[in-house]
Amino acid sequence: MKKKDLPQGYVPSIKDAEWFLDYWKNLPSYSNQEKALDKLFMGICKRNDNIEDILIKCSSLNDFYSTNIFDIHTVAQHILLLKIDERLEKGDLSLVNDISHVEVNGKVHTFYSFATKYCSHHNPERYAIYDSYVEKVLVSMNSRDHFAEFRQEQLRCYNTYMSVVRAFQKRYGLMQFTIKQLDQYLWQLGKWYFNPYGLSYKYYNREDENPFSSDDFRSHFWHGEMMFVNSHQKVGYWKELGKEWLRDANEQIKQLACRYTPEQFGVITYISALFGKWCPYDNQSWIVEY
Repeated sequence: MKKKDLPQGYVPSIKDAEWFLDYWKNLPSYSNQEKALDKLFMGICKRNDNIEDILIKCSSLNDFYSTNIFDIHTVAQHILLLKIDERLEKGDLSLVNDISHVEVNGKVHTFYSFATKYCSHHNPERYAIYDSYVEKVLVSMNSRDHFAEFRQEQLRCYNTYMSVVRAFQKRYGLMQFTIKQLDQYLWQLGKWYFNPYGLSYKYYNREDENPFSSDDFRSHFWHGEMMFVNSHQKVGYWKELGKEWLRDANEQIKQLACRYTPEQFGVITYISALFGKWCPYDNQSWIVEY
């Protein structure tokens, strides 16, 4: 079942934004990718008057962000013909719409998210990146706090999208952050709560201290999830180990696994392995209480 709202008690804050920004910086797959794109868009291939440079940028964005551009050359040629450099520098928001609509084999396709990413990587302080996770956060928070007047489908109009992002920033006192930082915060926040693979954590919610007493088994689960997140564990790796565990697991473990997605059971596998390593002689039957 897909989640449609953030937790009722969640309030965006400077502290939580800083947590996600710090998490971003310490995850090489995010930070190194961003550095590579910055080097490409704002250094090596800064301008858009050469088809080869545009092709490299389109291909890199498509690969890093999985933007599903199926005809890179046509999109690059479209951008070249628009002569976008002056408009990019000025932060012309209408440029996103112009880039996004591309005719391929006689049919016009809309690559909206790609267009916002292309503009943002050239001028990150004038163009926010549109993403479905960010959209879900904005819609969920606005349904509760009404910081802007818009319908969900209007977020596909870039002028509206930018005004809503800025209204969100103002409503929750996040003016100290740049548009780029807001991008990183909102995307990660949306991924945390709306991830379709069910990776929303059950006990850990970015608290500084364990909210459960030491004699409460939930304390183990909170600590395990916290370690999973902050040591940047790869869910795919633990998902596969979870499958191996199930081959010879007892009936209780198999029933436990049935209640969760393979990704979530991977996190449970990690917690079991973590405490098994720390306390190899303890009874870990409590894992079935997850």
